[in-house]
Amino acid sequence: MPHHLLSIVLDLNEIAKRNQTGPIACHWCNNQDNIIKYGTYQRYEFSGQGQIRIQRFFCKRDHCRRTFSILPHPFLRFTRFSLCLLTVLLQLLDQQVPIARICRHMAIGRTRVYWAIKKGRRILDWIGKEAKTEPVWAPLPCIDPPAHWSDFIRMFAMQFYPERYGPA
Repeated sequence: MPHHLLSIVLDLNEIAKRNQTGPIACHWCNNQDNIIKYGTYQRYEFSGQGQIRIQRFFCKRDHCRRTFSILPHPFLRFTRFSLCLLTVLLQLLDQQVPIARICRHMAIGRTRVYWAIKKGRRILDWIGKEAKTEPVWAPLPCIDPPAHWSDFIRMFAMQFYPERYGPA
C-alpha cells in the first residue's frame, strides 16, 4: 500500500478507536430518553485484523424495545471501507489510475474494488442530494463527527439497507 493510503488507513483506525459518538438516539423510533447501554461487540479495523469495541444500546420505550449501535466515525454499516477511502478510490479513478494499480496500492482484490466503486458512487451521489436538503450533517458528515455522525449513519442505514433499518 503506498505511503499516503497507508497513512489514511492508520489515521482512520485511530479516529475510530476514540469511539466518539454524538447524540444517542434509537435508530427505530428516534427516542433519546429511555436508552441504556446493552453490551458491546467487536468490529474489524480498516486494515489488518485488529478490532474496535462498539457499544450497543437498548431502547426501553414501550413500543420499541430494540437494540442498536452507533458506529463511530468513520465506520459505515456493512463495509470495511470508510467514506474517506471510498472518496480517495473514486478520485483515483477520475485521475485515470488503472484498476490493477489501485488493487495493488490498496492491497485488495479486484472484486472488492469494483464493489467499492459501485457503492462509493451511490453513497457520494446520495450525500450530494441529501446535502441540498440541509440535514444537520450538511454539507459533509465528516466535518464535525461527534455532533453529526450519529444522524448521518442513521440516515445512511435507512437509505442503503431499508430491509433492515426501514425506508428513508
